[in-house]
Order: sequence, then structure tokens, then C-alpha cells
Amino acid sequence: MPSGENSFYLDILVKDGCLGDFGEYVGRELVDVTRKMFPLSPKRKDTFLGGLSMGGFGTCRNSLKYCDTFSKAIVLSGALHFYEYPAEWVRTEGNMVGEVKNFGNLEETRNTDRNPRYLMDMIKNDPDKEFSSFYIACGLGDDLLEANRAIAKALKEAGADVTYEEGEGIHDWIFWDEYIQRAIKWMGF
Repeated sequence: MPSGENSFYLDILVKDGCLGDFGEYVGRELVDVTRKMFPLSPKRKDTFLGGLSMGGFGTCRNSLKYCDTFSKAIVLSGALHFYEYPAEWVRTEGNMVGEVKNFGNLEETRNTDRNPRYLMDMIKNDPDKEFSSFYIACGLGDDLLEANRAIAKALKEAGADVTYEEGEGIHDWIFWDEYIQRAIKWMGF
């Protein structure tokens, strides 16, 4: 469970954002280190990524960016709103602790690897790339519900295998405790 500070598991982009290449760290470095330290499989089919809220965004983005590494991705109540919701909502209600600084100007970064939809298009148009399978779940009372629905739909339309679930709940541990159990079953454990 690596910390991403408040970086959304993105690599450093702007001077005032969180410091560190958290995307590269999760997508490559941590995988390499853990495979050297423990008797883990080096195979993509055995390598999964998961997260909730900010970590859900990081999981979505990094499982797309590093699709050669991860075969399965679990996104619980993903904070996927940055490119999905109107810019004004993102700047005000969706910018709880200044996270938008980590993305830079959203219009300028829309067509970069910071945007999951951009990465979806890259995979879709590259015959040598393969999507991770996704398990996405969000509570019906969560402010991020529409963003999760939109990303799940976009992933399906791009050709990814997606299991999407909704249920009673908000953006809290009560919802995550229940749906992590479902995600573990989805992974085959």
C-alpha cells in the first residue's frame, strides 16, 4: 500500500504540486523491487493493481499507462472527475486539497497520459497493447458516481473487460469494506 501523498499517483508536473514520480514508482519501480524481494510471479497475468478514491484514479491511470505490467485493476470510488466533470466543479468542489495542481491546466493536459481517456485511445490503437481487466465500483450517494460510470463505459467501449457495480453507500470505508470483498472474489481469490 504505497503512499502517493496527494499526487493522485502522477509523476511531477508543476512546481507547486506534490513532489515525486509516483506514477513511475507504482507502475514500474515498486513492481520491480517487490519481485526481487519476494518470490512473486514476473508474469503480467499475476500482477494486479487496486486503489480507492485518489488511489482509484491512480489505479485507473497507471494500469492503462503500464498495461504491459498489470492484468487486473480494482477501482473503488475512483476520483476520476478531473477530465469528466465541468472545469468549474473540479476547481471548486473537486479540488479538496489543491489536487488540481498535480494535473496542471486540465485543457492543456487533456491529451496527455494524465487523462485515462487519452491512454485508452493509445491502447485501443496499438495492436501490441492489451487492456487490463477492470473491476470498478461506486456508491449511489457518492459525488464521483457519474465520473465512475463514464470511465467504466468508456473502458468498455474501448474494448476493455469491465465489471462495474454500484450499491448503496457514499465515499467512505463502509462502502469500501464491502466492495473490496467483491473485488477480491472478482480477482479469483
